[in-house]
Amino acid sequence: MAGIRAMLITGGLAPGSRIDQIELSRRFDVSIVPIREALARLASVGLVEIVSHRGVFVAKVSAEELIDLYTVREILEEQAAKIGVDRLTDADVDALEKIADKMATAAKKKDLDQYLMLNRELHFTIYRATRRRYMMQIIEQMWDLSARYAHLQLHALPDRASQAMSEIRAIVSACRRRDREEVGMMVRYKVHQTSVGLLERMHLPELEDKTSETSRRNRRAVEAEEKAGTQKTRSRKGRRGTPAIS
Repeated sequence: MAGIRAMLITGGLAPGSRIDQIELSRRFDVSIVPIREALARLASVGLVEIVSHRGVFVAKVSAEELIDLYTVREILEEQAAKIGVDRLTDADVDALEKIADKMATAAKKKDLDQYLMLNRELHFTIYRATRRRYMMQIIEQMWDLSARYAHLQLHALPDRASQAMSEIRAIVSACRRRDREEVGMMVRYKVHQTSVGLLERMHLPELEDKTSETSRRNRRAVEAEEKAGTQKTRSRKGRRGTPAIS
């Protein structure tokens, strides 16, 4: 199933297209039975649609679904981040910093698939700390469904990966301080900004206007975090002669 799922997320199977099950069985060198079982599981999470007497189709993408998915993600992931940050260990935060470093390298190299994989790993390091099974199940499903949109945006706007690193660094810095409110706000802001960018890519400025106030409010929070980090760096430089690394 992992191979088919990857094709769905990366666009290897185009949204709305009919899936050739025989071709998939040849591609993965298996019989048709496991292909059908995998497609049934993927249908249960909304990645494909099984239409009676017609076949199996890749789920379509739409602005309405995008808004629905990312609205749910904003609310749920903000709460998961707040709960998770209280339970992060120092080792967890060290891992977050290492992941962020790898993300920066991937962004610089424009290795977008690697960047997306690391982005998911970073967020789920925080969310898994909640130890909330049902919350995690829903978040994982939302990520699988929205990954197709995120993949579309990042490959269409490759510079977005580098631009997003300031947001990633701000999240990790707030995790280090165990600032649950700040982490929750940053995570929500990042999810929101992704949805705004995607709506712009889909040429729906009127939908972006509806979310502009939230975008401005969240952006102010990020700017405040970056300013605080800059002041802290200057303060440490004045004491020890070397800048801090966040």
